[in-house]
Amino acid sequence: MKHRLREIDYLRVFAAFSVIAIHITSGYTVNSRAAFVLNQVVRYAVPLFIILSGFAVYHSGSGRDYSSSGFWRRRLGKILWPYVFWSLFYSLYAWREFFRVSGWGALLQPDRLLLLSRQLLCGTGYYHLYFLLIIAQLYLLYPWLRRLLQKKPLSFLGLTFFLTLLSQAGIYLHQIKIITLPDIGIPYVSLFPLWLFYFVLGMYLAAVKEWQSFLRGKGILCVVIWLAGLSLLLVDSSRTKTGDSSVKPSIMLYSLSAYFFFYGLAVRFKAMKKVIRIGKSRVFATIDLDKTVNRLSAQSFLLYLLHPLVLDQLLLLRSGMPFLWQGKAGMFGLFMAVAVITLVLTYIACYIPFIHLIGGVYVKGTKHKM
Repeated sequence: MKHRLREIDYLRVFAAFSVIAIHITSGYTVNSRAAFVLNQVVRYAVPLFIILSGFAVYHSGSGRDYSSSGFWRRRLGKILWPYVFWSLFYSLYAWREFFRVSGWGALLQPDRLLLLSRQLLCGTGYYHLYFLLIIAQLYLLYPWLRRLLQKKPLSFLGLTFFLTLLSQAGIYLHQIKIITLPDIGIPYVSLFPLWLFYFVLGMYLAAVKEWQSFLRGKGILCVVIWLAGLSLLLVDSSRTKTGDSSVKPSIMLYSLSAYFFFYGLAVRFKAMKKVIRIGKSRVFATIDLDKTVNRLSAQSFLLYLLHPLVLDQLLLLRSGMPFLWQGKAGMFGLFMAVAVITLVLTYIACYIPFIHLIGGVYVKGTKHKM
């Protein structure tokens, strides 16, 4: 059995909360420069998730007899069942006002069933579900990606870099109205070429270990490169008004710098003593951060799936309290509320035996593997 990599757990949890931060700050960027900057700072979140996905599947499978059918059986089920459930759930949730007026029988109308089917196929049931469709495509391709990476690692990584760069450049040029891309019936953001490099990079980082020793002692360099990447992204997003996009060349460069910067921080944090005491004298509690992060990492997928529901419900509270969530303090309060409530719901859900069918990990009698 492969040993658990704590630094990858830290990064996975960090990426999950960064996604929450993107979705919350997006509602404040028009009126707040600080919100705009924070929104851009965490734009590495989805690329980081995909890098970690590639790392995890290669790392977990490198010490066992490999078969394509075995991989698909293990991995696709973890994506497809949650994808179907949450696509249907969020589609029906988004239509709740329609059903309140028309009744639930309206769901059986041909046009409504057609729309539901299309959303399921295109990953458009809710704004965060495209990620599951991307991962499903990459898992389908994984056996061939693995074979190509093992033959010529660096050459194949470079090839995927240029493929993803060209794909994202096309989307970027469309966004700034230099070219016009045709409507293909599915959002371009859901297509795997836009994300392929990140996934293969994760695989490469799991297969080739020399980069870890190369990073040692280069913390300052990583900080400088990360800040340079962030500066480029801020200038690009400000001048081209593309701050709401995670698909463009400047995001690629920034995400690369962010991965190595945060990986270095995670390695340093891993070496620290991570037991927190709460309370005084004889009455205290201890929190083992490694165990806590282990649990959060295992449930990060469910955190990702649940948080938009929590966010939407909290935003609905403004109808009776217009002052709620206003300004920078409101933005921070909203983030904390979404994070805490989602964590509580996830904690409760992980004790439900069938939770694995909708993206969680059942904790009783289970030893989590990465």
